[in-house]
Amino acid sequence: MKTIIFTLCSNNYLAHAKTLGDSIQKHCPEATFIIGLVDEFHPDVDYAFFKPFEIIKYDQICFDCFPEMLANYNIIEFNTAVKPYFLDYFLQKYGLGTNVYYIDPDIVFYKGLDELQTILKTHNIVLTPMITKANLTVSTDELVALRHGMYNLGFIGVSYSEETLRFVHWWMERLHKHCVIDKPRGLFVDQKWIDIAPLFFEGVYILKQLGYNMAWWNIAERTLFRAADGHYYVNTPEQELVFFHFSGYKFGGNSYTGRIDDSAYSFQSRPDLVEIFYEYSKDMIANDYYKLTALKPLLNFGSAKKQVSKSFKQRLKSKIKSLLK
Repeated sequence: MKTIIFTLCSNNYLAHAKTLGDSIQKHCPEATFIIGLVDEFHPDVDYAFFKPFEIIKYDQICFDCFPEMLANYNIIEFNTAVKPYFLDYFLQKYGLGTNVYYIDPDIVFYKGLDELQTILKTHNIVLTPMITKANLTVSTDELVALRHGMYNLGFIGVSYSEETLRFVHWWMERLHKHCVIDKPRGLFVDQKWIDIAPLFFEGVYILKQLGYNMAWWNIAERTLFRAADGHYYVNTPEQELVFFHFSGYKFGGNSYTGRIDDSAYSFQSRPDLVEIFYEYSKDMIANDYYKLTALKPLLNFGSAKKQVSKSFKQRLKSKIKSLLK
């Protein structure tokens, strides 16, 4: 069986991608880790630093629709829109017997893939829900999930099958033009579309184990602790931490996420998180975080759209002038 784990990022997130890759190499040595670069190669980056991980630029997977998408999306939208296209590329390339996992670059693994691999023996798709616990009162976490989607697409795993390909092609079609941040219309990049995927496709497994995709949006239902064996666990010794999602973390801040300005999300209120964030910061700095995060993306997002808009305005201006003559 072939196992591919890939992430997607622009140059400014390469330190995150390298830190993720290092954790995969340590805990999931059977997997091949690949960085999908959604950017142009930067003259100030030594890409040899990321070996042995392969880097595949977005335009190397040869989808004709990418220039149009690039013209109509911003950096976040385009980085997320290409996700199912990369899934399709890897599934088509490696074929039957292949499992492919997409992982956000700001995630770190603390355990291997054994449970996920077992799930994908009998299922086509595995997802992690944003939250798993129903509260009597309305929670911030519920409101976040309603706005952004029921499943966090910082993670998705798929196994090769005709049903999986049908799902991937369905997702590709929708992200071609509708991978936008438009919460009033019920759209949030690639993620909100997956709310309805379990209605249409067979073999979707929703993994509720609390050691997967621990992050700021589900932190209220999960407490982290380190046991004598040196491993991290969530709530109980039966639930080992598999991967932690450091989404929105701002280095040097007093909060474990920069997404919400609220003292409830401070390290002071959650001392159980201090050690894991300290370790993450050290690893990121060792992977050249400060230099790489300062880079500006080289892709000109929305450039063609601006050009079309400018051309339209010029034509309209000329038309009005001719009518006034």
